[in-house]
Amino acid sequence: MTLAGGTWSEVRCAAFDAGSALRATAETVPLTSAAFRTLAAPLRSPGLVPGFDAAAMDGWAVSAAGPWIFGEPIVAGPVIDSRPLAPGVARPITTGAAVPLGAERVLRSESGRIADGRLVDDGPPAAPRHIRVAGEETTPGDLLFEAGVVLTPPRVAVAAVCGLDTVTVATPPRVGIAVLGDEIVSEGVPAPGTVRDVFTVQLPDVLRRLGAVADSAVRVADDLDATVAALDRPDLALVITTGGTAHSSTDHVRAALARLGAELVVDRVAMRPGQPTMIARRGSTLHLCLPGNPMAAMVALVVVGVPLIDGLLGRTVAVPSTVDLAADVSHPRGGVLVQAYRQTLAGALPQLRQSSAMLRGLADADGILLVPEGGARAGDSVPSLDLPW
Repeated sequence: MTLAGGTWSEVRCAAFDAGSALRATAETVPLTSAAFRTLAAPLRSPGLVPGFDAAAMDGWAVSAAGPWIFGEPIVAGPVIDSRPLAPGVARPITTGAAVPLGAERVLRSESGRIADGRLVDDGPPAAPRHIRVAGEETTPGDLLFEAGVVLTPPRVAVAAVCGLDTVTVATPPRVGIAVLGDEIVSEGVPAPGTVRDVFTVQLPDVLRRLGAVADSAVRVADDLDATVAALDRPDLALVITTGGTAHSSTDHVRAALARLGAELVVDRVAMRPGQPTMIARRGSTLHLCLPGNPMAAMVALVVVGVPLIDGLLGRTVAVPSTVDLAADVSHPRGGVLVQAYRQTLAGALPQLRQSSAMLRGLADADGILLVPEGGARAGDSVPSLDLPW
């Protein structure tokens, strides 16, 4: 069933569901290649962390009360000194070294004093033990991260400290980009009647940030057969088009989808800019058909494309935030008004120089906000979405 003219939140759900139905396959990669990949399966710890009782500070391993005589030093390394700590002895120990059997605590270097050849405790009466107990961070089988979690560099580090060498991640969806329009030129200052291609220079990088891979990026003339050929990519998980979604004599996306037998999932979104956005499915390929105006297309990519790709990768859909407006925003038309904004001390301030055809306001924005029909006043809270770049 086609969702026609749905609200922005309804369309986000439909996009996510469409992506989830065609979830990517999985592959195993080394940790050195895992940063910013999406887990395809829950990640569990194979061992204890730490794997032994370890000194949390430089100092001395001691037991009972002092003063103590000095024993042999203990240093961090692969060879563990298994001898128990003798009564009345303080053994110098380095951070990370294995604490000997019988040690009750590590007296930190700053808290010890040498008097008459013995170690005296000058620390506070209720000082911490300064011992990292084996397994206090993880034990074997502990769930580290759920499937669908993006492996940030700190998460990759957690996997490493637990003893993992590889992880199972979602295979990046391969995406084709087709920029439609006879008026599009690829270099120089556009002559009257033409405009620069602003999509092939930015979409591949945005897709990479989202976890996908741009397989190709082509410009397509305003011709039905050429549009059909550009959309006919059953080898790809997703085809993104810009332009051609309206109803003029040069807009051929609808006819091309119909000729290919694609099922229309979303037909228009109740938002401005970005209203003539569509999602279609043909076999195992999704089509995200964006408007041709630059801001309208990028807004639609944020609102609709991000949850679609999240679904393909098996992630959870991001929950919108809210921001408090720093100024009144008028919106007498239907649907939501999407505005790029900067966060100021007074609240979210809509950018200047923004319309469906302008990118300058979006380029310096902190996010986009969605103003309901009828507008909103300064101080009102409105939904907002982060930008994926």
